[in-house]
Amino acid sequence: MAYNLKLKNDIIFKAFFSRHENYLESFLSAILNRKIEIKRVLHDVRLEQLTRDMKYGVLDLEVILENGEIVNIEMQLKDNKNIEKRTIFYASKKIVEQLEPGEHFENLKKVIIITILDYSLTDFPEYLIDTDRVITTHKDHTINNDVKYYYIELDKFRNQNPDMKDTLNQWLSFLDMERGDLLEMAKEENKEIKEAFEEYEVLTGDAAVKRLAELKRMSELEEHSALTVAKQEGREAGIQEGKKSGIEEGKKAAQLSIIQNLLNSGMKIDEISKITGLTQEEINDLLDNKNIHRDNN
Repeated sequence: MAYNLKLKNDIIFKAFFSRHENYLESFLSAILNRKIEIKRVLHDVRLEQLTRDMKYGVLDLEVILENGEIVNIEMQLKDNKNIEKRTIFYASKKIVEQLEPGEHFENLKKVIIITILDYSLTDFPEYLIDTDRVITTHKDHTINNDVKYYYIELDKFRNQNPDMKDTLNQWLSFLDMERGDLLEMAKEENKEIKEAFEEYEVLTGDAAVKRLAELKRMSELEEHSALTVAKQEGREAGIQEGKKSGIEEGKKAAQLSIIQNLLNSGMKIDEISKITGLTQEEINDLLDNKNIHRDNN
């Protein structure tokens, strides 16, 4: 079965997990491989504001855990070749935002960046990778791990035969929705996934949510179209500029050839100026640019 509005659509993802924090808690526990409890979910962009603001920013989801850790979740469907830099920026932003002037560094809480990708980031077969910073000379010792990154590559997940008894794989099949066989197995294995899917169907039937998703899609298409036109206009302008430059260079080459022939015939610069219509300064500039020596002026 094809689902027009999949959960990995960032509008649907944000709306679903914002409304169902119990499912978000289970999903995060599966990713982090430990039981977590959510204190609150923060929204960088309120869904209600999207219809009034078509300048879409990143629709990420920020979660504060009971232990104070900050989790930032982002969905990225297209490879813009900058995801590593972007996640570093997000993490840095979340660290800086924590401390007010005069507060101690000891109050900084761990930041966890979870990025869900619909493309491959690495050449490794694993579809969930996480990072640890280790000491170069003692790689069994970690250091400065108050920021941790998780990257989930959905295309690798769907192209393997994952163990559907694993809770994380069950959630990923629900999130991806590209393989109906995996999703059906997940619903059979996990009652919570079955219930979550039912809630998803209710959500995607919500006219307001569907409208928001469509508005965002239209905005992205318009932005893509504008960029394409701008690139084309830039190329055409470059071609025209190139033609103008080529014509100008050709004209100068012809003038220089005439000047050289006249010089060789024994004419002086002032006489050449009268014949060519060029000023003596223009003639001298042409000769200087080509480092051409003249014996008379």
